[in-house]
Amino acid sequence: MRFSIVNKVFCALLFLILSSCHVDNLDDQNKNPKTDYSSFNYVLATEDASTADITRFFSFNLAGIDRNKTYDLIQDNGIFINSDPSTSSGHHSFKNFIFSMAKDKNGYSSTPGLFRLTLNTSNQIFIDSEIYIGKENLFPSRKLALVNDHLGFYYNEDSGGQTIQSFDPLTMTLKEELDLRPFIKSFRPDAAFEDEFGNNLVRTGSLVMDYKEDKLYVSVVFLEDPSFNLIAESEENFYLAVIDIPSFSFEKIIQYHGAKTVGFFVSENNSTVKDEAGNLYFCSWGWNQFNKHNPSKVFRIKAGETEFDPNWEIDIESLFGEGRIAQSIASYNNKLYLHISQEPYLFESSEEVETRNGLKLSYYEFDTNSPNSYTKLDIPSSNPSSRMNVFNIVDDKLFMAVPNAISPNFNGVYSIDRSGTIMKEMQIANKYRPTRFYKLGN
Repeated sequence: MRFSIVNKVFCALLFLILSSCHVDNLDDQNKNPKTDYSSFNYVLATEDASTADITRFFSFNLAGIDRNKTYDLIQDNGIFINSDPSTSSGHHSFKNFIFSMAKDKNGYSSTPGLFRLTLNTSNQIFIDSEIYIGKENLFPSRKLALVNDHLGFYYNEDSGGQTIQSFDPLTMTLKEELDLRPFIKSFRPDAAFEDEFGNNLVRTGSLVMDYKEDKLYVSVVFLEDPSFNLIAESEENFYLAVIDIPSFSFEKIIQYHGAKTVGFFVSENNSTVKDEAGNLYFCSWGWNQFNKHNPSKVFRIKAGETEFDPNWEIDIESLFGEGRIAQSIASYNNKLYLHISQEPYLFESSEEVETRNGLKLSYYEFDTNSPNSYTKLDIPSSNPSSRMNVFNIVDDKLFMAVPNAISPNFNGVYSIDRSGTIMKEMQIANKYRPTRFYKLGN
């Protein structure tokens, strides 16, 4: 009898262990890169509904998805292959790679670096290469710009407080550096570059790193308190350094009046976009951490120019009401797409779970030739997305993540094609909110 009881307990424990392994379907030992991208080449990145820093990646076959079914990404492990490489979801991908600028450990994006992710032969995402980025006392966000297969740029504070680093994305090797400090000092001689503890007060590329027409555009932020990314309330402009890419040399600093920031102070969110005509757009939430916030605006640099366009702007508050913000931006099919809050955005508590899950944003299409003309898309509203840009272009369609943490609100992905047809692509259980939608391949 005793043997029978022990045997049953052992079998039960063995079943639980095997069941746990089967549900997670993780294989951290497999570092063999995938070569055949004919299947399991779509990847959905998600964050835990209650903890934004916990990111999981799921590979799957889009053609096999039933649009009318709600999937449990973990339980439906024959359809979705789960992996957790402990990085944030990157806002850049090309070919068979995804690039992330932060590792997530125990719920905190505390390890900076340039991490290149790809699929292994088990169809799981893993880190195949990384470039070390050190940090001083604090961990600012760092943006990434990928110009082509062999040229990219990122902010490398470890090599100097205002240093821009170039690298080769395919070989993951470092190239030249450009120190912007002397040019910033010339532009603003009275700027304080460090606080009393030696923390950097002037950051470059922490909010914007983007390019067009052989010019790299890099944000320059003057902080009054580095620990909270606070910009002085007396500041009235947003600053960009213009760098010539072929010569990798500084040209000038330009400024836009009425905005201080673009996007949010995290590495995952990217709030700049180029349209098919070559115009470069900037989306400002107005976020200034604990200091007074600015109105949310969208502004641009026109194709063929290197100064801000003074005659074009989308003023979110004038169109949608005081306190409303645009949080994500995309350009597709000669139109601009924005993710806009339905009610005033509660900056002071937006990272609290109750507030984050209660706030609602909707999806809008704008005519860039008439920036006050817009259409609200027939897509369910979503929670905020401070650590994501909800838009991705895949298969010549614009895919839109619709993150909602609370059931029965829709949680999944929609798309729109060039004819304007809106399609529900997939619906998933609310415990994982979608953050990015990728398609990988050679």
